[in-house]
Amino acid sequence: MSLDITPLPQALGARVTGLDLSDGVRDEDFARLHAAWLENLVLFFPGLHLTMDQHIELGSRFGRLAATTRGDDDHRNQTTLGPAGEVLVLDAAEPAGRANAWHTDVTFTARPPKGSLLSMVVSPDKGGDTIWSNQYAAYESLHPAVRDMLDGLSAVHGRPGLTGSTTHPMVVTHPETGRRALFVNRGWTTRIEGMDIGQSTGILSMLFDHCEKPEFSTRWSWRAGDAALWDNRVTMHYAVNDYGDATRVLHRVTIHDD
Repeated sequence: MSLDITPLPQALGARVTGLDLSDGVRDEDFARLHAAWLENLVLFFPGLHLTMDQHIELGSRFGRLAATTRGDDDHRNQTTLGPAGEVLVLDAAEPAGRANAWHTDVTFTARPPKGSLLSMVVSPDKGGDTIWSNQYAAYESLHPAVRDMLDGLSAVHGRPGLTGSTTHPMVVTHPETGRRALFVNRGWTTRIEGMDIGQSTGILSMLFDHCEKPEFSTRWSWRAGDAALWDNRVTMHYAVNDYGDATRVLHRVTIHDD
């Protein structure tokens, strides 16, 4: 079965089938996956059933792997697996395993990851979808006057006591595509630098509501063995918590620049 990549009819996302990892990641397959990742922002692999070695190898083709940050940046002490702790365990039985708030991963660090590869290990029989949002589209649909206002502004990311804190531009340029995207998220962005709290809260609330609109999103209903690879630089995501006490366990590798 040959590699097939089919864009979804929503604002982002493509479905990938026919990826053969029995002999590793072939160069020609990686080239197609990388181009599709940049174009579609999130790739879905139904029924891929990654082994841990395959998960690490596929993720590492896109960059340097680290499951999560440690020490001064991240105090959540989540479980990791793999020979170098590359694989983060996201278990809904743990507080940090239910990511049911819109967020972009680890933006409280000076150099947030560029992507993540997530593999569903145990899926609820019903519920537990994940939604992703296209932040190119969110930025491009803002009124020009709002885009002009945001140019040159930076925002603080982080939750003291839970994570470290850092500052990022509110609009970023993707280093590979050259396109501009909104870079704030409800999960980690707390205030606009140099602005009084009332103005900061009002502008951020407006931007959060805007970038979370369903018009910019796609939604994936998981089954055990599915995987998803997303561009963390220009997306947000939300794990829907509608499965009660059912077991939901995923493994994630986080991809950084080499």
